[in-house]
Amino acid sequence: MKSRLSKIFFFVMACFSFFQGNLFAENAIKDDVEVQLCSPFALNLPLDLTIAGIGAAGWAFRFYKTKIEDAEQWDGTLYDKSDINAFDRWASHGYSESLDNLGTALCALSVATPLFSVATSSDYVTSGLLFAETMLFASGTYSAMKTIVRRNRPYMYFDGGSEKDMDEGDFINSFPSGHTTNAFAAAVFAGYTFSQYKPDSALKIPVWITSLTLASATGAVRILSGNHFPSDVLAGALIGSSAGFLVPYLHKQNLFFNKNVEVSALPMGIFARVKF
Repeated sequence: MKSRLSKIFFFVMACFSFFQGNLFAENAIKDDVEVQLCSPFALNLPLDLTIAGIGAAGWAFRFYKTKIEDAEQWDGTLYDKSDINAFDRWASHGYSESLDNLGTALCALSVATPLFSVATSSDYVTSGLLFAETMLFASGTYSAMKTIVRRNRPYMYFDGGSEKDMDEGDFINSFPSGHTTNAFAAAVFAGYTFSQYKPDSALKIPVWITSLTLASATGAVRILSGNHFPSDVLAGALIGSSAGFLVPYLHKQNLFFNKNVEVSALPMGIFARVKF
C-alpha cells in the first residue's frame, strides 16, 4: 500500500513539475516578447564595432597629428581680419574667458540631457550604449576634421587671445566646433530616443525644446567667446545632429540588418527567436 501511494505521489509531483516548467517557459517567452516590443532599438555587433571604430580612428588620427608630430606653433603675429570670409567676419570676436567657461558649462548640460531619455527607457543598457556610440562617433568625426582643416580661431585676429590654447597649438582647431557637435549630438539623441521610447508622452516636445535650446545656446556662446566662427558652429550642429539621429536610427528593431537570431536557455529546453 505504501509503495503504491509513493508511486502515486511521485507521479503527481512529476506532473506538477512538468506543468510548472511549461508555465514558467510560457511566461518567460511572454515577458521576453513584451520587453522586445517595448524596446524600439537593438544592438548589432558588426554595426556597433563599425561606428565605434570610426570614432576611435578619428581620435587616434588627431592624437597622432598633435602629439606624435610637432604641434602648430604661433609666431606671435596677429592675422589680418580682411582675410576672414564675409559670412564669418561680422560675427568675429576677441577672446572672452568667462564666455569660454560658460560655453563649456552649457555643453556639459547638453550632454547630460540624454540621461533623462536613458533613465526612462525600457532598456537602459541598450540606450546607454547607443548614447556612448553616438558621442564617440560625433567626437571622432569632428576631431579628424579639425586636424585636416586646420583653421585659425577668431581670437587669432584680435589682441588678447587664449594664451593656453596658443601655447598648446589649439588655436588652429576652429573648424568645426567640437562643443557644438557634442551638444547637438546629445540633444538630437535625447529628443529622438525619448520620442521612440515614449511615443505617447506629453513630455516629447518639452524634451526636444529643452535639449535643442541648450545646444543652440552652446553654439551661440562659442561664437561670442571668440572661439569659433558661425560656419564652425553650423558645421558642428550638422555633424552632431546627424550622429544623434543616425546612430539610434540604424539600430531600430525593424531595419534589415537588425534581424538577429537570439537564443535563450529555458527550463524546458532552448528557445530561439528571430527579431524582425
